[in-house]
Amino acid sequence: MIPKASQRGGGQQLATHLLNAIDNERAEVFDLRGSIANDIHGAFAEWEAASTATKCRKYLYSLSVNPDPRQRPLTRDEMRDFITRAEKQLSLDKQPRAIVFHTKYGREHCHVIWSRIDTDKMRAVQLSHDRHKLRSAVREFAREKGLTLPHAMNRNNPDRFK
Repeated sequence: MIPKASQRGGGQQLATHLLNAIDNERAEVFDLRGSIANDIHGAFAEWEAASTATKCRKYLYSLSVNPDPRQRPLTRDEMRDFITRAEKQLSLDKQPRAIVFHTKYGREHCHVIWSRIDTDKMRAVQLSHDRHKLRSAVREFAREKGLTLPHAMNRNNPDRFK
């Protein structure tokens, strides 16, 4: 599995991209928690509004979960298991979240977007060392599911941090 993540703003553009049915054979909002709105445009607008009470400009954390096409496809339960592990590692497990599944060229993958704004403390969740935390979650997940890590994530690869 190859996770790619970033902190970002621009929630409305991201929501439009996630629902894009032109570039994807299928786009499905699988889960939405922590918003009054029941659609991702509305949810992302809520999360952006919460961020205006802070100095945080990159109020979203976006993660793409792409199963390695050279290995077996992952089930949705397995992807959800990885998402749960990743969000615990990143301390995002209590944050509002959206999960969107895409099918592109017959391959299913998903995108997970969290609001970084902790509305109880009115500050952004700190995401220091997020790449290392994601690597740790991937290693644990791959070991338990019998998957091979990508070469770049192998501990014995001297170029793994490039």
